[in-house]
Amino acid sequence: MKRKDRWRNSAGKKACFFLLISIGLATASFSFPVPLAATGNSVTAYKNATPDLNMTTAPAPGTLKDFVQLHIDKLAEEATFKDWKGAQSEYYPLGPGTHSWLVNVMKGKQRIGYLIITAKNEGGYMLSEYGAGYEGLPYSLKELRQLLVQEGLITSTTSGNLTLTPLYAPLLPLWEVSISGKKLFINAAVPEVLPWNSSKAEALLKKAVTAANHGLTGESNLSPREVYQTNQSSDPYDNLLWLTNPKLPMTSDNDFSALLKRKGNLVFQSAGQNESVGAPLMITGYQIWTAEPQTEGSGTGSINKLYTAIGPQGRRFVPLSLLQQYGTLHQVSTTSN
Repeated sequence: MKRKDRWRNSAGKKACFFLLISIGLATASFSFPVPLAATGNSVTAYKNATPDLNMTTAPAPGTLKDFVQLHIDKLAEEATFKDWKGAQSEYYPLGPGTHSWLVNVMKGKQRIGYLIITAKNEGGYMLSEYGAGYEGLPYSLKELRQLLVQEGLITSTTSGNLTLTPLYAPLLPLWEVSISGKKLFINAAVPEVLPWNSSKAEALLKKAVTAANHGLTGESNLSPREVYQTNQSSDPYDNLLWLTNPKLPMTSDNDFSALLKRKGNLVFQSAGQNESVGAPLMITGYQIWTAEPQTEGSGTGSINKLYTAIGPQGRRFVPLSLLQQYGTLHQVSTTSN
């Protein structure tokens, strides 16, 4: 089954999920602030009256280009990202403001990956998230169009008078779509119309930046190691037993790899805030960035930064520390390990 079908047709699973929560099977009820990447005015990417949806690129500062190229070159040395060698980059500002950028990694006209870069308040940049693949990545215009057609908002032959604005809150890439006088907010990672009005969205997007110290910076001087994947289901609704499992203790970047290999898939949730961070999310792997060659079982001192693989097929890589700040991790299996 195609990715969009598996995730879009999970209404029954989601209904069961919310039912279980309502009868008290969820074991945590904490409230977390919503991490957001920027404040200010939104950036309208494209106003379109043709069948195809598009975004327009924007000139990027030279310092940003240098930061992006450095990390593309490093990632291209690892097997998962090998197609990035010699690839081109396209830059799109992410609102609100222009504090974050979507960078599409391109081979000719084919998108083969992406990075999201956030400007730090104190200067410089941070690698907020990244991923590789030919489909199933955040900010897919093809998947957005399919969703809008399925929802009856546009036809298969025209997009009408549509204004498209990409937004970014860490863990939740967003589309703001204005069409026929209606404004919608759409999850841009797993396309889904969110039940938000403008007031709710603006309140979320005006919150202070709280994720500035989670990603790699230009001073990190680290290199990525081989991606590890569990090869288990990436859909948190396939097995809801994790709802009955207590939250796991917080773990360091150094110890997470052993934890995932021992326990298998983990689920991230942010009780009371799931919708605002795109949760629940299955964690199916990780990539370690380190200044030293990674040796199995080398313990502390060898791992400097760890990005978890989340979402469909584990294609999105986000900092473990960000997940742990805004939610909790739960074991999927009930088997004791």
